[in-house]
Amino acid sequence: MPELIVEPTVANWIASCCARADALADLELAVLSGTIADGFLASTPWKALQERAIALWKAHDHLIVRGVPAAGEGASLILLALVLCRRFKAYRSDKVVKHFRMSPWTTDLSHTLQEGHFHTDINTAPEPPLVTAIQCRLPDPGAPAYGEVRVARLPDLLYALHRSGASRTLAFLQDADVTMVNESSPGGWKGRIVSDERIRFHPETLRAAQRRYGDLPSDLEEHLQAIKTAALAVSTAIQLDAGDALLVSNTRALHYRGACSVVYHSFPRRFTTREVYVLHLLDEPT
Repeated sequence: MPELIVEPTVANWIASCCARADALADLELAVLSGTIADGFLASTPWKALQERAIALWKAHDHLIVRGVPAAGEGASLILLALVLCRRFKAYRSDKVVKHFRMSPWTTDLSHTLQEGHFHTDINTAPEPPLVTAIQCRLPDPGAPAYGEVRVARLPDLLYALHRSGASRTLAFLQDADVTMVNESSPGGWKGRIVSDERIRFHPETLRAAQRRYGDLPSDLEEHLQAIKTAALAVSTAIQLDAGDALLVSNTRALHYRGACSVVYHSFPRRFTTREVYVLHLLDEPT
């Protein structure tokens, strides 16, 4: 597993940055304006961490970073993501970090307790972000049985489908023109799921297109099940403790989150569930 443990010098620097007043807002402004500047980013400990991170990234298309705090309302995730690159995707104009808390009272894909899908993020955009970064704020109270994450690399997924004889599913992924839509993409995206050694994929955006346009194959659900089965076979369960982060390619891998659990303190509104910070990067190491 491509794990990286941050040494105390770097972890302490991250903690001190996150302890500043308005740390998250200041960091979001700095990375979006391209004015991030801190002498520590040129230090030997940081450069050594960055070198190891990039080597793991190039070899595995993802890495797990441990040994840092989940601090500053997600500011720590911004600092961690700087080991790969400095171009961040904005949402609502000036925000970088999203905070997701799982809930038993929603069906929203980002917050539901139900098992997630192997997918890529923002897959209906003309140019999806290249990296998804996820940091655990609170681990699932039912871990390790609940709240696991997984990564299925595209070459491994295609090879697993080939070995299982799923030729029709391979053709669906590589040869068929499909449409993906969601509520924020009126026209959706059209093209091939796998092209030029890259993938964009989410079962729900495919299902939404099927409902709206009806132009996807009648055996869509069989393809989706074959893809999930292959992805599970080539991936390993990853447990993220508080502060741990997963950085994963959003074009050369699918990522997944298992079912989550809940512990009630006062039914129905006071409860503990899995919480994460998420952000996206627009470039990656070359």
